[in-house]
Amino acid sequence: MKAEKIKTGDLILFNIPNFLTISRMVIAFIVMYLIFTRGMLATTIILFAIGALTDFFDGQLARRFNWTSEFGRKADMIADRFLWGGTALAFIITYGLLGLLNWIDGVQLIFMMAREIITLPFAFYAFFSGNILPQARYIAKVTTFLQGFCLPSIILSIYYPYWLYISAPLSIACAVTGFKSALYYIHDTQKNGK
Repeated sequence: MKAEKIKTGDLILFNIPNFLTISRMVIAFIVMYLIFTRGMLATTIILFAIGALTDFFDGQLARRFNWTSEFGRKADMIADRFLWGGTALAFIITYGLLGLLNWIDGVQLIFMMAREIITLPFAFYAFFSGNILPQARYIAKVTTFLQGFCLPSIILSIYYPYWLYISAPLSIACAVTGFKSALYYIHDTQKNGK
C-alpha cells in the first residue's frame, strides 16, 4: 500500500501537510524545553519561526492540492495551541520565576493571545463535539502571521529593551485582529453545531 493511498474514511493519514503539522508539535516541545532550560536565544527564536512557517505551509499545501481532512484540521488546532500557548506559557513560567517579567510584558502577552483566550472554550467544544471544525478565515491567518513576529519580539525585549518598540505595536495589532478573528470563530463553530 502506498502512503498517499492510505485512507480511513475521509481521513488522509500520510501527506505533507499532516507531516508539517506533527512536526510543529515536536518543534513546540523543543522550543518549550529551550525556554525552560534557558537555551540559546537565537536557536529558540529560529526554531519558533520554523514552527510558525509550518503553520503557514501546511494550510497552503492542503488547500492547493486538496489534501484537507478533518484529522488535519483537528491536528492543526492542537499543534497551534502547543506552539503558541505552550511557548507563551513556558515563557511566562520561566521568566516570571526569574523575576524578569514586568506588567507591560504581561499585557503584551494577553494582547497577543487574545484570540486563543477568547476562543479556548469554543475550540474545546468544537474539537470534542464531533462537529466539523470551521475553515480558517483570512483574519485568522493575519492574526497568526502577526503572532509569529510578536512572541519572539516580546522575548527579545527582555534582553534588548528597544525591541519593545516592535513588540508593543505588534501585540496591539494581535489584539485587534485576534478579537475580530475570535468573533468569527465563535460564530462559525456555533453555525457548524446546528
